[in-house]
Amino acid sequence: MTNEAQPAVAVTGASTGIGKTIALALDANGFRVFAGVRKEADGLALGREARHGLTPVLLDVTDESAIGRAVETVAAQTQGQLHGLVNNAGVGLGGPLELVPITKTRELFEVNVIGLLAATKAFLPLLRKARGRVVNIGSLAGILAMPGASSYAASKFAVEAITDSLRLELEPFGVEVTIVDPGAIESALWEKGRAQKKAIFEAAPKELMDLYAPLIEIGKRLGEQPRGMLPASRVADEVLHALTSKKPRVRYLVGPGPKKASRLARLPVRLRDSLVRRFMSSGVAHQAHKADPTERRFSA
Repeated sequence: MTNEAQPAVAVTGASTGIGKTIALALDANGFRVFAGVRKEADGLALGREARHGLTPVLLDVTDESAIGRAVETVAAQTQGQLHGLVNNAGVGLGGPLELVPITKTRELFEVNVIGLLAATKAFLPLLRKARGRVVNIGSLAGILAMPGASSYAASKFAVEAITDSLRLELEPFGVEVTIVDPGAIESALWEKGRAQKKAIFEAAPKELMDLYAPLIEIGKRLGEQPRGMLPASRVADEVLHALTSKKPRVRYLVGPGPKKASRLARLPVRLRDSLVRRFMSSGVAHQAHKADPTERRFSA
C-alpha cells in the first residue's frame, strides 16, 4: 500500500507506554502514523520498531508553535487530510490536595486538558476535510474520582466532558469523537508516579504529612502495581476499533476497573462514598492506622 493510499493518523505522546504501543499497532495495521514525540532520539527509536515507515514528529502539546509545525508537516504529506487524531499525551499527579504544589496542578492541566484542546483545534481542518475521527485517551479516574487524586481526576473528568461536547459539535462535519478509558495497564508510569509522590511528600511540612498519614498510606498501597494488569495492547485494540468501525462506540472501557467504576459512579452519592471509604480502608492500611483519630475519615 502506498503512502497516498494509507489513512493518516496522528498520535500524541507516542514516545513510551500506551502511546508508543498505539502508534506501533496502527502502523502494523496499515495506517500512516505520525507519532508525536518530545525528543528526536525517541522518534528515531520508535521509527526503528515500526514496520511501514512510521513518521516521528516533534510535538509538545504545551507548545503552540510545536503543534503548528506538526500540523504543517502532516498536512504537507497527506494532501491536507487526517483520518484520525489520538489524543494520548498526558501526565499523572497524585497526593492529597493540601500537599500538592499548585504549580504541579497547573502543569498537569496544561498537558492533560489545554494540550488536548490545542492539538484537537489545530488538527480539526485536516480532520474535517477527511471526515476523520478523534479518539481521546481517558482514564478510570475520569469516571470515578478517588480521595488523593483530585487534580488528576479533575483533568480526566475534563477529557470526558470535552469528548461529550465535541461529539455533538463535530457531528455535522462527519467527524466522530470517542473516548477510551483504560484501567490498570502495564506501564513505566507506575514507577514514575511513585517517584513523583515521593518528591512531593519529602517537600511537604511534617504536620501535614502527619495529618494525612492514613490517606498517604492507603495511597501507597493502591499505588503499587496491581495484579492482573492488562498489556497496553488492549488499549491499542480499542483505539483501532474506534478508528475503523463503521459504528464506533461512544466510550470504550478497558478492563474490569473502569467497568466497576462506571457502575459505582451511577449509585446515589452517599452510598457511593460509603463504598469508596470501605474499599480504601480495607486491609493493611486500615489496620496500620485504626488507632489514629483521623482514620475515621476513610472508614465506612
